[in-house]
Amino acid sequence: MQNLMNVQYLTMSSLDFLNNIINPSREAAGENPVRPSDFHARVIDEIGEELNYENFVVGKTGHKTYYAMLSMEQMTLVGMRESKAVLRAVLEKLKELSHRPQMTQAELIAAMAELNVAQERRLKSVETQVEQVAEELDHIKQGTIPEGYQGYSYLQATYGLSNAKSKQLVMAWSVPYKKVPHVAPGGQVTQMSVVHENNFVSALSNMMYEAEQRGTQWYHPKIGRFSIAGWEVDGNNRFVE
Repeated sequence: MQNLMNVQYLTMSSLDFLNNIINPSREAAGENPVRPSDFHARVIDEIGEELNYENFVVGKTGHKTYYAMLSMEQMTLVGMRESKAVLRAVLEKLKELSHRPQMTQAELIAAMAELNVAQERRLKSVETQVEQVAEELDHIKQGTIPEGYQGYSYLQATYGLSNAKSKQLVMAWSVPYKKVPHVAPGGQVTQMSVVHENNFVSALSNMMYEAEQRGTQWYHPKIGRFSIAGWEVDGNNRFVE
C-alpha cells in the first residue's frame, strides 16, 4: 500500500504503520513480523473503534486486508504493546515523522488522488484476473477444443476407424494432437486427446492407399489388421468415402 500520511495532523493508515514502522522495528530487534490481520485486530482492540469495512486493500489473490486510520496518539498506544526494544525504535520513528515538514492541503489532496488512482489500478488488475480465471473455468466446463482439432469419438463416427486404430495411425504418421481439459459426466476434470482433423484425414488416405484388403478387413504394416466403415475402393484402387 502506498504511504499516505498527513503530517500536519499526524495520521497514518494502520497498514502503513505496520509495514513501515512496526515490522521493521520488530525485525531489527530480532522478532517475527506481525501479520496484517492480527495487527488489525490488535489496533481495533486498542483504539476501541468499530471495524470500518470500507477501509481495505485487495491483494493479488483477491483477499481483502482491512486497516484503520491512526493518529499519533493512537499509534503510540498501539506501539506500547511491543517489547521495550521494539517500542524504543517505534517511538524514535514517530518522533522523526513529527519533525518532518508539514504537507500543505494541496499536497495532501494530490497524495490522496494518487493513492486513489493506484487503488483503482489494483482493483482493475484483480477484476481482470478474476475474469481470466472465470473464462478458463468456462472453457474447462465446455470442453473447449482448439480450432481444427477433433476428439477420437468424432473421428470414429465420421471416418469409420476405431479409436484404438486411430490412435495407432496418429502415432505412426505423426499426426498433430494435444491434450485439453474435459469435464466428465460426474463433474471430474480430466484430459482429453484431440487430433488435427485435416492431417488425420491426409494420413488416413495415405494409409488406405497403401493398405491391402484381406476379406472383410484391411492390413497395413504400420497398424496391422483393421476394420473401417463407410469406405470402399474404386476401380483405380483409391480409397473413397
